Amino acid sequence: MIMHWTELLPVDRFSVRTADQLGDRDFKTLQLLYQPLVGSTAISLYSMLWSKLEKDCFFSSEAVHHELMAMLSLPLDDIFEARRRLEGIGLLRTFQRKEDTSTLFIYEIQPPMTPAQFFQNDVLSVFLFNKLGKNRYLELRNRFMIEAIDERAYTEVTAAFNDVYTSLQYSEMTPVMNENAFADSHEYQGIVHNGDVTFREEEYDLELLKADLPVFIDGDTLLDEPTKLAIVRLAFVYRIEPLVMSKLVQQSLASDETVDQNELRRRAQEWYRTEHGSSPPALGMRTQPDKYRTMKEKDEKDESLTEHEKMVLFYEKTSPLSFLESVSDGAKAPQTDVKLVESLLFDYQLQPGVVNVLVDYAMRLNNMKLVKNFVQTIAGQWSRKKIYTVEDAMELAKREYQEKKKRAQQESSRSTSSNNKNRSTRPYVRKDKLPKWLENDNNQEKTAESKQEEETKLNEEKQQFEEMLRLRKSSRQK
Repeated sequence: MIMHWTELLPVDRFSVRTADQLGDRDFKTLQLLYQPLVGSTAISLYSMLWSKLEKDCFFSSEAVHHELMAMLSLPLDDIFEARRRLEGIGLLRTFQRKEDTSTLFIYEIQPPMTPAQFFQNDVLSVFLFNKLGKNRYLELRNRFMIEAIDERAYTEVTAAFNDVYTSLQYSEMTPVMNENAFADSHEYQGIVHNGDVTFREEEYDLELLKADLPVFIDGDTLLDEPTKLAIVRLAFVYRIEPLVMSKLVQQSLASDETVDQNELRRRAQEWYRTEHGSSPPALGMRTQPDKYRTMKEKDEKDESLTEHEKMVLFYEKTSPLSFLESVSDGAKAPQTDVKLVESLLFDYQLQPGVVNVLVDYAMRLNNMKLVKNFVQTIAGQWSRKKIYTVEDAMELAKREYQEKKKRAQQESSRSTSSNNKNRSTRPYVRKDKLPKWLENDNNQEKTAESKQEEETKLNEEKQQFEEMLRLRKSSRQK
């Protein structure tokens, strides 16, 4: 048994982080499925750590473990044991950093499994069965199940993407259910379908493509399902005929005689530029679809529009590639930026207007540069949070900016304290030229910041005056 005082002290600091937000179903899963396994104390600790995260924040400020002891009314050894239970069952990851006088812990909250994943897990399902007994176990399992569609009685008539649309517009893509979801007469609520946009392969002549391959290449083996899907999608985006695609496939072969999909995509892009010059594919020239527009009834000539409304309207009516060029005063956008924007639309499936907000926000925070990793991190978050409208994207960007600014101020304050400085430091203020819709929020804070700066200056003058008096008094005593 590990003695908690060798690992954890009340004065040790901690902060909480998470990779994703939790919903009502997650907490119901915790209470009904996890709590019988780890106990109520562990779930209480999990909930308390989660409460440290502000709304839409993924990282908390620091606190000490004494706070947890007070909030949970538990001794530290119980908290330590509850933490280990959460770690063991996969609900918590813990990182630590030894410092001079204490230890800093990072507690990374992990979302619980979905009910489907839980009951399909051999370890946890058997563990729960032994804890609850057969009747209660079956009662809980049935609670999370719904009747599946009987495919023998129904015929699926779902239209494929290229049955409906003649040009690529990812804003209109709708995930469809994977046919493997109907493996039993029932299926679990919330089961994760690996849904994707479907294309009918028969609409693209893959047989002609295979017939054009050299005789020493086995087309059936080479063109497995993932490769065929990539070929059909790229052909649809870049309008590539089967015989041309055959050549691109041959140029994209890896050393193990498989198709390198990243190389195939690069070849397809190069072919498109060669054939069509600088004219981008239809994907990058799409604008925000009507169903996700909040200003579609407005006109930019309307003098009653506020600056914020004008910005929303501009984002909605401008294609991402046109927006890139407008930022550069009409100059051609760099190919690396075009590829990145294409990735936001193609891979992350963000709406065109949302991409405009993201690009504008990212460039203003990075000296008008599109930093790939920074942009992709935001894109992943916005995709997971299902940001579809320009208004939602702007609101989320504002909150993220304010939180980032708050964290920078806290870090500056902690740095000042640790260096034992006797003077106050000015609060952190970004110097970037921000988008107007962020600047407006900034202006609301300027009055408070000015007051704080004035108070700081007065404190410095007061300290200098007191120091002068002290020195004068000391000299008189001598």
